[in-house]
Amino acid sequence: MDIQYDLSAAELLKILGYTQPSGRAWLEELKREKQIPLPSVYTEFMELAWQCPLFSTSNLWTGKILPRMYYDEIQEYIDDLKAHMDSAPAYLKNRYAPFVKLPREAWTDKLDDYLIIGSDFGGGEATFGIRRADLEQDDPPMYWHHERDPAAKWREDKQTLSSFLLEALWNVLEGSNYDTAERELEKSGWRIEEYFDPKKEDWVASKAVLKKQGIVYSELKRYKGDEGGKVFGCYDRDLNVIYTGSIADGEISLSAINRAEAEKVLLDIDDYDFPQEDG
Repeated sequence: MDIQYDLSAAELLKILGYTQPSGRAWLEELKREKQIPLPSVYTEFMELAWQCPLFSTSNLWTGKILPRMYYDEIQEYIDDLKAHMDSAPAYLKNRYAPFVKLPREAWTDKLDDYLIIGSDFGGGEATFGIRRADLEQDDPPMYWHHERDPAAKWREDKQTLSSFLLEALWNVLEGSNYDTAERELEKSGWRIEEYFDPKKEDWVASKAVLKKQGIVYSELKRYKGDEGGKVFGCYDRDLNVIYTGSIADGEISLSAINRAEAEKVLLDIDDYDFPQEDG
């Protein structure tokens, strides 16, 4: 078995059949409009992910919400503040109030600008972005900002953009939060197989189950799950099967994204003959 653990998010999309560079024109327009370069990791991914239905319920913005610059977002708030300050003095306590009388060219002394490419609404709005000064890097670090934080406070989220994109994609494919991936992939001839343990009568796997599929547990890269715990994934090149799952509270779940016409690699509850209960 040829199990691969280090595929990029763009490579995974190509395996799933998303091979058309539909986002190329939009990326060029973004660079022209905002007068910014874009990291190669981002352009390679977004050429394929732009308007991709897999991400319709993801934290990652791929068209349903458009990426934007943090300074532009602040400017929108300031314009709103100016329109309401006289009638609502409480607006003066807004965290963006200090920027009302500060020329935009002076903002760089107060805070960095960011290209915002995603958000997480769990527990209040958090946004994810790439620092403008890092946009020339191929694979820059990712930062996040919470709406209750001071305007200048951004924390490092991931050391690389590539890890951030993989985390977003593995969460989509793992599917604990939404069934978006299952619905969309079935339209393209894929089948989702969830491992079911008949002895435990539950969808619970184990390291032994992973090993049986040729997956080395210690080789798996783990990413923060949208619903807590960790998510992981890998690809069996020989069988053309993507494995994904989660680790939470000491339990492992495992699913296989397999071609609908191929032989099953995991048995689900419907594949077992359980004795019928007397009515």
